[in-house]
Amino acid sequence: MRYVMGVDSGGTKYLVRAQTLKGENIAQLQGPPAAHYSMTMEQAALRVRENIDACLAKFGGKREDCECLVVGTTGLDQPEDQETVEQLYRGLFNCPSICVNDAVVAHHAVTGGVGALVIAGTGSVAYGRNSAGQEARCGGWPPVIFGDEGSGTWISLHAISHLSRVLDGRLPADALSERVAQRLGVRRGEDLVAVCIDIENKRWTNPGLSAVVDQTASDECESAMAILYDAANHTVALADSIITRLTLYKEEPFIVGAWGSAIAKSPLHFARFSEALRDKYPNVQVRISEKDAAEGACEMARGYLRRHEKAL
Repeated sequence: MRYVMGVDSGGTKYLVRAQTLKGENIAQLQGPPAAHYSMTMEQAALRVRENIDACLAKFGGKREDCECLVVGTTGLDQPEDQETVEQLYRGLFNCPSICVNDAVVAHHAVTGGVGALVIAGTGSVAYGRNSAGQEARCGGWPPVIFGDEGSGTWISLHAISHLSRVLDGRLPADALSERVAQRLGVRRGEDLVAVCIDIENKRWTNPGLSAVVDQTASDECESAMAILYDAANHTVALADSIITRLTLYKEEPFIVGAWGSAIAKSPLHFARFSEALRDKYPNVQVRISEKDAAEGACEMARGYLRRHEKAL
């Protein structure tokens, strides 16, 4: 059976799909991550092969029957990253293998290839492509310089900052400070300082504070709502930068996608994001994807094959 394969290689999971040349799902597998920046190349290459082989085993797929592989991976940001990632997939198949940043395959899943996408998960970034094939990207800067605006990390840090002001007596205790303190196990200032030291030393595992803010905002806690309103202002600014630079507003209509739990699973964040964009651009369609990024990668693979056939 001839097929295409799409991969979404993230920091916490590895999702791979196989589809027919007509777009029918054959098999999918979610395996352990294979991020080249958090393990040795040998370890990452082994993970890649194990995940690919496990997916192939689900339908008895043969490597020689793969027509195209598209991989979207986190950590592909600089030109030197391209060679590193391509090395992981070199020799796996004899077909064309295309490696891109994971934002590109997510973008395709939402927009079909033309439009803008804001990703607000652990971090945040915006990416876009117009009908002329021009691309733009912004965001993704480290939180230490107040980057990753509107992301889960950004929201969590603002929730902790709110708690610090309550502990200082500068703000009255409220539902948000109580829930954040409970989640972190913070009872006094010294406890919060210990949390901050862990954050600075990168020993801190985010305990889901973005979800705590969402839950508290749904109870109409003003401080939680304010954090999410501010997060939406930032994600709108990320989208607007892409829209403006690529003149997407001239497309009729144009699509802006929202991706990642901090926006797509946050009713208030997404509602404010959508409302602000629609107020400014009447011809915009704001969407949350119904497809995963590996499906987007498979679509890109079929698109490559169609273009290749036309070239021939």
